[in-house]
Amino acid sequence: MKFIHSADFHLGMKFSKSSIPQSMSKIRRQRIWTAVEKMVNYSIEEKVDYIFLSGDLYNIENFSISDINRLVDLLSRSTSQICIVGGNHDPIYNESLWDMVDIGDNINVFKKDILEKIEFDDVDVYGISYNKFNYSNVDLFEDLRLDKLKTNVLMIHSDLLTENDSYMFFDQEKANKLGFDYIALGHIHKPTIFNDKFVYPGSIEPLSFKEKGAHGAVVGNIENHNLELDFLDCSCSNFNEIDFQITEKFSYYDLVNSISKVIVNDKKNYLRVNLKGQIAEGYDLDIKSLEDSLKKYCEYIEIKDFTESNIDLDKIYEFNRNNVLGYFIEESKSLDENDPVVKRAIELGIKSLLENNI
Repeated sequence: MKFIHSADFHLGMKFSKSSIPQSMSKIRRQRIWTAVEKMVNYSIEEKVDYIFLSGDLYNIENFSISDINRLVDLLSRSTSQICIVGGNHDPIYNESLWDMVDIGDNINVFKKDILEKIEFDDVDVYGISYNKFNYSNVDLFEDLRLDKLKTNVLMIHSDLLTENDSYMFFDQEKANKLGFDYIALGHIHKPTIFNDKFVYPGSIEPLSFKEKGAHGAVVGNIENHNLELDFLDCSCSNFNEIDFQITEKFSYYDLVNSISKVIVNDKKNYLRVNLKGQIAEGYDLDIKSLEDSLKKYCEYIEIKDFTESNIDLDKIYEFNRNNVLGYFIEESKSLDENDPVVKRAIELGIKSLLENNI
């Protein structure tokens, strides 16, 4: 049995809390669709038997009838049997979007918030969907017996990696003892495998700077209860973040060299640069101009200035005891200089007073 496992498309996402400009949101939403299209095309080309989609395929508040029709049209083109559970962002209520369209013979949606089974000739797929937003300590497996002559797959949108147990948290040990061949999880956006067969495929397309590295779907094969896994990179974008250490004087071309090492050539690159270290006294960084000049290397770049000034406060104070600058330095001594915000405010205040000869 060859399968694809994916989740967390978040189609229709508005990116309203993103640091990336809203003007780029439309194309970012389209890139999620493109990533899903790549997955479906792979399933056709490789004659994949099953596709397991483990929730949060869309954001319910931003997804319309025309959107669900587009998704169903796309999935129906696959020759695979497709199984779908609802997550916390696309819970399946009575008269859900899935009930408003003709989903076709190859699309199977779990519509209840109790464990159900869909039977195929050689595979039993168990799944449970959200019809509300939070669940705590779900007891899924009471009186459950698996047919060990078939391959058994469990699909659930669940957070098993944190202390928060509100998202379909379940007993992993019991799932192992029951003998599931594969546990197709959703919710965590970083590709993760643990206990050999508990798998998060991660988000199909990276959605923020928290989602670095490769994204796409898991490709697997199960023969005689033996599991083999691979990864299908079908994302359009690459998010990365680098720390650039400055030693007194800033070098533009050293920064360009550092950026070139993390750019992925066949992706749209989104890059965050954290400038660190100390800037020489009197040396100024124009962050906006720097970002503008580096845009040619990336789809999007943002620069965070965490540099420190090497201003000698004692020396400046010695020559400015009786003026506004001296009074400012004296008052700042009562503040918490270990707080980075306070420290930065003091540096900017001193810089401004020096520049204006006050």
